[in-house]
Amino acid sequence: MRSNKVLAFAIVATSTMALHAQVPTDEVSRLEQQGKRVYSRAYRGITATGQYESADEARARDDNGRRQEVRVDARGNAAIVTGVETSGGAADRVLRIWAKDGDRWQIVAGQTTWLGGRTDVPDPSGALPVTTPAPFTPASAAEIAIWTSQQALMRSFAEADPDSYRRFSTEPSLRMTTNGDAIPREQWLDTIAKRAKGPMAVVDEVRIAVFGDIGVVTLRGHEANPTRQSWVYLKDGGVWKLHLRFTSLIRN
Repeated sequence: MRSNKVLAFAIVATSTMALHAQVPTDEVSRLEQQGKRVYSRAYRGITATGQYESADEARARDDNGRRQEVRVDARGNAAIVTGVETSGGAADRVLRIWAKDGDRWQIVAGQTTWLGGRTDVPDPSGALPVTTPAPFTPASAAEIAIWTSQQALMRSFAEADPDSYRRFSTEPSLRMTTNGDAIPREQWLDTIAKRAKGPMAVVDEVRIAVFGDIGVVTLRGHEANPTRQSWVYLKDGGVWKLHLRFTSLIRN
């Protein structure tokens, strides 16, 4: 656990340097540095309590005074913002996806997870009813391709198959735990290789959004303590590969 914490802080330090290295004309970096959160009407985020958040709800939040250490990864007309924000001694790991609509950059997706062993948090909501969710049906060629990668990744864990996970993830990919710890790909591949085979994860509420070469899958996981998750994919050589996964416990 301690090594994960050290890694998390190393990521923050690297992220901070990366942000300051952005050229002044980088619009997303400027908006982030100035704290100007422009939310698309189509925005749907996931809060630190695992609840869905609309654009109106995001605009109503008071984010002023939050100290920000983030990295902006521009991908054409879309960008991934990741890092840590602090306020009043509490720290959050954040994900925001920006996309350009005409000449205007807007936040189209995002997720927050609490960092560390905070005590001022609601209890997990508890197990979901035992049901068989309806299968997800992709609605476009891009959604079919992304869902193929998503299923391969979930199957790789169920079947203890690290090679499949490697094929459908980027080399620097990270998985963020519900405590905000960062798990690098090599560590996760080792976890997959050592685990016993088991059933596929049960998920529902699947939604896929595509912004150029960035794809975002949001879903609900039916664990003992259910979660809501954001899986961020990058298109690489015609294959959608997992780059980031954020997970928040659903809390009361």
